[in-house]
Amino acid sequence: MDLISSVEKYKDFIVVDDDAVSNLICRKVIHHVFPKAEVQAFSNPEKGLSYIKSFYFESSEKIAILLLDINMPILSGWDFLEEFENFDTRIKDQLKIYMLSSSVDQLDKDRAAKNKNVCGYIEKPITWEILANLLL
Repeated sequence: MDLISSVEKYKDFIVVDDDAVSNLICRKVIHHVFPKAEVQAFSNPEKGLSYIKSFYFESSEKIAILLLDINMPILSGWDFLEEFENFDTRIKDQLKIYMLSSSVDQLDKDRAAKNKNVCGYIEKPITWEILANLLL
């Protein structure tokens, strides 16, 4: 799949990170690579889960990339994934989840690799090269 096909397929991005600066960086990088992309950013992971559950269940045609932080105070990325596991399969099939973290801990990387809902692990900060390569 080339980048143009990827842009057409993945028009929606969801960023869940308690750090507003990280959310801003993600939004800018996404729009640099995919100028027409829809980006929903949540600093509260519970609101992100609610959005996914309601919006994606209603709209089975949507496919999105979810960039999920690991270390968040309200609900960690791991807790988020536990909640996400209970979602309907139709919702889970609409999201490609990438852990996006400042953690360089190999245990976090291994844990992400073992989770069937996680497609990959990205160390912060995300760059346009990393984002473009995710979708090729």
